[in-house]
Amino acid sequence: MFAATSLVVLSCGDDSAGDGASSNDEIAAIVDDLNDYWSQADDDLGFDYEPVPLERVGTAADGLTCSLEPIEAEEVADNAFVDPSCSEGITVAYDPAYLGESLARAEATMAHEWGHVIQAQAADLDISNDPDGLPIDAELQADCFAGAWAAERAEADIERLRTDTAKAGDEGEVDIEDPHAHGTPEDRTAAFDVGLDGGPAACVNELLDTLPG
Repeated sequence: MFAATSLVVLSCGDDSAGDGASSNDEIAAIVDDLNDYWSQADDDLGFDYEPVPLERVGTAADGLTCSLEPIEAEEVADNAFVDPSCSEGITVAYDPAYLGESLARAEATMAHEWGHVIQAQAADLDISNDPDGLPIDAELQADCFAGAWAAERAEADIERLRTDTAKAGDEGEVDIEDPHAHGTPEDRTAAFDVGLDGGPAACVNELLDTLPG
């Protein structure tokens, strides 16, 4: 499955901030909150956000399809992704076991994926489309958009989200030109903080100055 930048969109990680497992109802509430946030924040970015219907967010067990092809469980094992090319509409698929490890994991992952939803709906805002842009730029911008959303949370929740974002960073040294690179833990939290402090517009206008490379 592919994002607007034609790369596989993953939210990888090994650990979670142990704040209790998330449920399907909690994930649905996260989706509703993200849709509500971006329906208001889109003015800051100059585009008209279209909420993603809850039926386009789910798992293999939910019978989720993309252009009538079923999304198999192995496609999202330990991950989540956004595919804007599906004939049924933008699709957000996730591994329920991965997101179910904690509420922070579910929130951090879905907020990141919603960054890719924004890129899909407003491709001109995707900084990886800059002439010198790299796939990793799209991933870090998604973290930045997640930080903008997180600014609405309580301080303790923000710190849990930052922790889970860091834990989802690439392990070891990863070439920033690797199409699967998402950024080191430090890169990812730095991008998150740009959105947290500056809002959605900073993720378009300021983030490139903070990115690796």
